[in-house]
Amino acid sequence: MAESTAQTESDHATITVRVLLFSLLREKVGQRELEVTLSSSATGEDLLDRLAEEHSAVAEHQGALRLAINQTYAPHEEQLSDGDEVALITPVSGG
Repeated sequence: MAESTAQTESDHATITVRVLLFSLLREKVGQRELEVTLSSSATGEDLLDRLAEEHSAVAEHQGALRLAINQTYAPHEEQLSDGDEVALITPVSGG
């Protein structure tokens, strides 16, 4: 019974991450950073899905965005932790 209670509590546990926006995302969203609360099992992909639902600019560029979690590039499948800083990096072109 105690295991069932612990499982239920962990299913509802949340984390909060700070999301940094740059370039066109910063301009279109109108903010330099966001605070997002997610389930404790959330990944970078879960974060992007949530932000895409809330901000059309993220949805437009979701497939091309790179993530930097705590200042290190990371795959979208990376598990997030409470207090992480996640930067959304838009593609850069130039020559």
